[in-house]
Amino acid sequence: MTKNEWEQDSEHQELEKKAFHRGYRAGAKAEGEASKRVELLEKALLEFVGYEDEWLQTKSGLMRKNKADLVTQIIYQRQLMRELYNHLDDDVSLKLRTKVESHIWPVTHSED
Repeated sequence: MTKNEWEQDSEHQELEKKAFHRGYRAGAKAEGEASKRVELLEKALLEFVGYEDEWLQTKSGLMRKNKADLVTQIIYQRQLMRELYNHLDDDVSLKLRTKVESHIWPVTHSED
C-alpha cells in the first residue's frame, strides 16, 4: 500500500467515523424527543382520566416547567380533548357543546 493510498484510506475511515457519530447523535436525539412526547401524552391522559387529585399536576410542578414545555403540554391536552370529543355520541356532544357555549357566551344562551 502506497503512502497516498494509505492517506486516502485513513481519510475515508475518518469520514465514515464522523458520519456514524452524526447518525448516532441524531438517533439519540430523536429517541429523547419521542420519549419526552410519550411522557407528556401520558401526563395529559392521566389528568383527564384520573379523578383523584394525585393525578393532577400541582402549581409548583407547573412552575418548574419552562414556557415551551407548558405550551407543548397545552397542545397535547387540546388534541386529547378533541379526540375524546370526537368519540362522543351525537346527543352527548350536542349537550356538551351547548354547555360549553353557555359558559363562553352566557348572554346568548340565557335568552334561549
